[in-house]
Parts: sequence; structure tokens; C-alpha cells
Amino acid sequence: MGRRGRAPALGALGVLLGVAVPAPVAAFERFDHQGSINGVIAPGAAFAYSSSSAVVPVVGARWSGLLGGGFAFDSEGHELMLLARVTGRGGGMDVAALLGIRGYFGDERWRTFFDLQLAVPFWPVLLAGPRLGAGVQYELSPVVGAFCGAAIQAGLGPSLLITGDLSCGIQLRTYVLQGP
Repeated sequence: MGRRGRAPALGALGVLLGVAVPAPVAAFERFDHQGSINGVIAPGAAFAYSSSSAVVPVVGARWSGLLGGGFAFDSEGHELMLLARVTGRGGGMDVAALLGIRGYFGDERWRTFFDLQLAVPFWPVLLAGPRLGAGVQYELSPVVGAFCGAAIQAGLGPSLLITGDLSCGIQLRTYVLQGP
């Protein structure tokens, strides 16, 4: 067989092997978040206490929600996150910006995580303080994860605001900016 006859035959053999052996392709499915950009949405429940009724007019159980996103910044898939956190009940509501790190542990579909964030409640009063959280995430696919977590947040300023929350939500990821 001449040089011209070999190239199409090798190409056809490569295509045949690629179709006949799909199992190794599934083995390369990844759940590490490395190089990803993500978006998060998570409804939940919270409990708030404030030393001033100007900060939280309604003390006690409330609804809550997280919305935002981030990007994985290292080879372990840890993420820098920027989130908005809203809680409320009746006519009372507070809004906070959260900036920090979500660190993951685990290599496969089930992963635990911790959140270490700076919380800046800015409505109805500007405060600042830490937010610490932890949870578990199940990777439904390489680009979708479902998670549940709990956190406690302290806001310090003209008054003291302490909020605890439980939330469950989804994280959508893309690897569009990741290099080859």
C-alpha cells in the first residue's frame, strides 16, 4: 500500500477505535472545578438577631437567599466567591455582600466545603464582619452541582447583627476561559 493509501486507512482506524471504545472518555469526566467560572443560587431559611431594631426590625426566623458566583483559582478547585445574601420577614429585610473563599475537600462527586468570607451588610445599615460556613456538594455533572450548607455571620458597626442561615441550591459552572 502506498503513502496515499495509508493515511485514509489510519484515519478510518482512529474513527473506528473512537466509536468502539467510548468507556475511557467517561473516565475523564472531571469534578474538580479547576479553571471554572460559576454561578450560585440558593434559597433557604435564616435566624437573625440585632441589638437595634433599626438594623433588623423583625428578630427571629426569616427567609433567605444567596445569589452570585465566582471562579476557581488553584489546582484544588478552591473558589473566590462574590455573593449577595438577602434575608427578610414581613416588612423587614437585610442585604449583605459576601466576598471570600470556598474551599473544597474530596475528589469525586461528593465534596465537602467551607466558606470563609467577609460579610458587609449594607441595607438597612452598613456593617461588616466575618461569615463562616460549611456544607456538602454533590456533582450532578461536570458543570452542575447541588449543595446544602449552613453559615453564621456577624455584622459589627453601629449595632450588632448576628445571622445564621441554612440554604440548599445549585452551582452552574463553565470552563470557557480555561486554556487547552
